[in-house]
Amino acid sequence: MESTKRFDFKDYDVKAELERLRGNVKKPNILIAGATGAGKSSVVNYVFGRDLTKVAAGEPVTRGIHQYTSDDIAVTLFDSEGYEIGSARQQHYEEEVIGFVENAKRQEASKRIHLVWYTINAATKRVTPLDKALIRRLRESTAVAVLFTQIDQVDLDELTALRNELNGILPEDAIFQVSISSEILNNETLRQYVDWERLIVWSVEQLDASLQEGLLMEIHAESETMLKLKRKKANRIISGYVASAGTAAAVPLPFADAVALTPIQVTMSVHLFRYWGVKASDDLLKTLIGSTIIPQIGRTLSKTILLNVMKFFPGANAAAGVINATVASGITWAIGLAINEIAYRNAMDSSKTIEQLLNQEFGSLFEQYLKQKPKSDQPS
Repeated sequence: MESTKRFDFKDYDVKAELERLRGNVKKPNILIAGATGAGKSSVVNYVFGRDLTKVAAGEPVTRGIHQYTSDDIAVTLFDSEGYEIGSARQQHYEEEVIGFVENAKRQEASKRIHLVWYTINAATKRVTPLDKALIRRLRESTAVAVLFTQIDQVDLDELTALRNELNGILPEDAIFQVSISSEILNNETLRQYVDWERLIVWSVEQLDASLQEGLLMEIHAESETMLKLKRKKANRIISGYVASAGTAAAVPLPFADAVALTPIQVTMSVHLFRYWGVKASDDLLKTLIGSTIIPQIGRTLSKTILLNVMKFFPGANAAAGVINATVASGITWAIGLAINEIAYRNAMDSSKTIEQLLNQEFGSLFEQYLKQKPKSDQPS
């Protein structure tokens, strides 16, 4: 360990840690493009559950493209002004958008455009030559999804014809049909024609693993499919802290000094709460960790690890009562999985608060996950 000083949770600054974590999140850059009236704002508002152009600070980066970013938002949005079909602006739109994306491609990875959501209003019942030209050229630089918006304004044959217009221009799995119409979204039969969930899953998979966390932190996930994806991808966060805990205990620690690992595990807890967007003040987060999570960990370790350490972690020295790298990793893995599962359950059903779920279920989940070895090959 770098220091032999015991960790005192009373001195842990949750607010400072949240600020540090925010600064460390790698933000995906998303450009939303398309003609005026194609529904760009509706897409942003639905996916993120709020209007990022009003929450984040905006500044022009070209004549017609604005960047929206904020320390409190884990994505950077680039919004193009669009164009009126047949207007003089239409002649300049292609070069403006392409020039911006190609220029970004020549810069460092964090400055590039990682995703383009290209919107086309299905109600116009046409895909313009400019749309096709732009989509082709954008695909040379980055991942592009085409979103047919306002599909409630067309019938199935018309929608199929629109999709066929893009044959040979981009893959079928990169074409999405979306609507914010409550009539469609609240109708189980009609909702099957809406691709919001598939859009999010596709978008996440197009990103480098280091950028996926940012998008998942910001999406307004409601469906079981999206929440399961978010739960699965959290394994990458947990694995990072598991590795840190293993390194911290490379030299075996007396069990009595296991508290030395607490900073790693507390920070992981804060990170997971932030990732899931748990709505709690800094003081409440500290209370949840200090009064709920840590005591339950202590109780479980006392009755389980010391009695069954050889069973759970072969090679650990139970007689000497030491915490080695294997045990430290296993403890951290179990804490991470338990918090991740509780946050997932809270997102699926908010009838119980996160505090109630932690009090009622954390201990049993932690004990359950202690029986699992950390998986370095967990899908991310």
